[in-house]
Amino acid sequence: MMSKRSLAESVLSLLDIEDIEKIEVEYVNGKEVKLSFDEAQNEEEREEMLEEWLDNIKWKFVQEFEIKLYDGIKYKITYGDD
Repeated sequence: MMSKRSLAESVLSLLDIEDIEKIEVEYVNGKEVKLSFDEAQNEEEREEMLEEWLDNIKWKFVQEFEIKLYDGIKYKITYGDD
């Protein structure tokens, strides 16, 4: 079975990081953590920020992972119980 992080990363890999406005994680306790990009940031800066942010997520407790693009499209992963 794919880990929560691997699944999130595989969805992210299908997208152009420069199209992403923000990423949001919701934990099982309802707490939300967001990563927002500035349109001026280049691909390299974004990749670095994203890696660091993903490393700090407590994946065991993640319930939802949402990606929002500048054009309004959203991708959402809802994880079931392990």
